Amino acid sequence: MAHPNLEGLSLHEEEEEGFNFEFDEEGDEQGDLRWCLIGRFLCEKTIHVNSMTVRMADLWKPLEGVTIKEAKAGIFLFQFAHPLDMEAVLNGGPWTFDNNMLVLERVQVGMPIEHIPLNHVTLWVQIHNLPLGLMKEKFGVQLANYIGEFVEYDKNNNSSFWRQYMRIRVKIDVRQPLKKDTKVKNREGGWSIINFKYEKLGAFCFVCGILGHTENRCVVRYAMEQDDGRREWSAEIRAEP
Repeated sequence: MAHPNLEGLSLHEEEEEGFNFEFDEEGDEQGDLRWCLIGRFLCEKTIHVNSMTVRMADLWKPLEGVTIKEAKAGIFLFQFAHPLDMEAVLNGGPWTFDNNMLVLERVQVGMPIEHIPLNHVTLWVQIHNLPLGLMKEKFGVQLANYIGEFVEYDKNNNSSFWRQYMRIRVKIDVRQPLKKDTKVKNREGGWSIINFKYEKLGAFCFVCGILGHTENRCVVRYAMEQDDGRREWSAEIRAEP
């Protein structure tokens, strides 16, 4: 019986080559991924999925519906039946459940869920105590980029000359402390302190300035030899509803 010639044969040849597929952006594998968001809540506790699903659907009121599933532990997939419903959610945030802020990103086709970064939220920020003459969009853009990344300037807030604050939408890294103020030069050449107030803030720590927990669960506070009660942040950072 003749034996096959095995010289040069690699049993792993096919595995080493692998497949290089083109990801189909138009596909509908388990629904259209273009209309899906991935998200997590800024909290340490376990989220009750059923309660959260009911609450978010009630807040969003999507005309064509939304399906919410836990894709991985603590990571949720929000699948919308229509892109307009998805865009309304993205543009209407931030959203909270039990005072825990929801971080949302679009699903990226071809990227594993656990590799999609969930570290940014978009917030409306009020700029208070700006000197007269600085209530202009070009200055708002610069201030937004100091706080985080500029997204939008609220032109509708320009309706009155006597308005109390500028309003800008900013993309913020939740891993960094929130900026609470800065200084700008006034017409007289002196410095004026301007304050930032954040709308719909959710759980926030006055010790470390980071979203997602309160000072009772702050590792910075636990690392203190002695807590003297002094706080760099205060409730003043929250904008009034």
